[in-house]
Amino acid sequence: MKWFQRNKKVEDERIVSLRNKLYKETYIVIAVLCFVSIAVKWFVYGQGTENIMSELSILLVSSLYFLIRSAYLGLYADEVEVHDRSSRFPMSLKNVFWGLGVGIAISVFMGIRSTIEYGDGGLHSLWTFVIVFLGAFMIYVPLFVVMLLIGHALAKKGSKTQDMEP
Repeated sequence: MKWFQRNKKVEDERIVSLRNKLYKETYIVIAVLCFVSIAVKWFVYGQGTENIMSELSILLVSSLYFLIRSAYLGLYADEVEVHDRSSRFPMSLKNVFWGLGVGIAISVFMGIRSTIEYGDGGLHSLWTFVIVFLGAFMIYVPLFVVMLLIGHALAKKGSKTQDMEP
């Protein structure tokens, strides 16, 4: 009965050590940015603010920091290589699926929201959904797919060049 047993993943000790170092550095950056965000909200907007722009910038900066540092240390190319060896789908194909999924989700959300806001009911609401969904689909799916693929390619290339230096 091997139903509940998971396959052991192959882990390189150097990769695990560098990943842990990056997590620590990322946490420190996020903590500092959260403190700045709290201070800005407290002094500029007052206590009861509903503004989330600071939190979004924290997520963006920490994600970019982690990506740049992992590429700089050569960790990204190593992780992609280990992933591609042990997975049925390569990382680049998974990025295409993620971009497609996020683009479709945003398109559906915008279509439903526009139907609720601007639809008059019946066929007009259906037509509103279709028009907005197709427009958002044509904009967001290629945008996210290209963004993820270019980001993956640049990070992998930068990570390989850093890995080759002595």
